[in-house]
Amino acid sequence: MKKLKLKSIMESLDPKVSLDEKKSFLQEVERFNEYGSVVYREADLRKVAETINNLCEKAEKITLEEAQDWFDEVTIKRNLKELNHKKGEFVKTVHEISKMQQRLEALYEEIGGTLSRYFEVKGMEDSNSTNQLDNG
Repeated sequence: MKKLKLKSIMESLDPKVSLDEKKSFLQEVERFNEYGSVVYREADLRKVAETINNLCEKAEKITLEEAQDWFDEVTIKRNLKELNHKKGEFVKTVHEISKMQQRLEALYEEIGGTLSRYFEVKGMEDSNSTNQLDNG
């Protein structure tokens, strides 16, 4: 039985990268910072959660004061209890997302830093960013 050499297996699995593939890759790496607008959210979810929290608290207070004669008090209290539960879940989820967002931003920066060591990344100020691989 003929044994396959590791080198021949690797060559068959990973052929050399063509010049076009290299050029395309370098163009993609140059645009790495464009992804930052997606990674770094424009609006801060914590501020939105705080606003919604305050809105729900005011809604409860005003609803209890204004709707006493219009609706059944039991129904109002049940609905407000559901509102408070959903509000709490919303705030809790925003806190979880904020933690994940911080992790995501840190990973994005680490990836960008590593890429900028070897390739030019537009907009990334790094002393090693000019060390770009040759096209040949």
